[in-house]
Amino acid sequence: MELTEIKSRLESLGIPVAYMRFRKPQSLPFAVYYESGTEIKGADNYNLYRDVTINIELYTEKKQPQLERQLENLFRDREIDKSPDIYIKDEDMYMTPFSFDTIQYIEEE
Repeated sequence: MELTEIKSRLESLGIPVAYMRFRKPQSLPFAVYYESGTEIKGADNYNLYRDVTINIELYTEKKQPQLERQLENLFRDREIDKSPDIYIKDEDMYMTPFSFDTIQYIEEE
């Protein structure tokens, strides 16, 4: 799954979405996504695919289980992990982190 597909799926939630960060402050709720690690694998001296960890952070004013379920359902084709919620006191908001691994095949150029 490529980053463009991840962004497209998240945008279907109807909230602002950005890779890593927004350039301007956003109204809650919003989401950011980013790669947090990549392992390049292959055989016979060829790199064949990337095993990429994707993180998604959902920011909300209060706990929103329905929005969280909607996000989880967008990635039903992946094993998605949800970490504990984090309250960001300075911003008076909650961050709910999700992550999953995806395979990106390397094409020869």
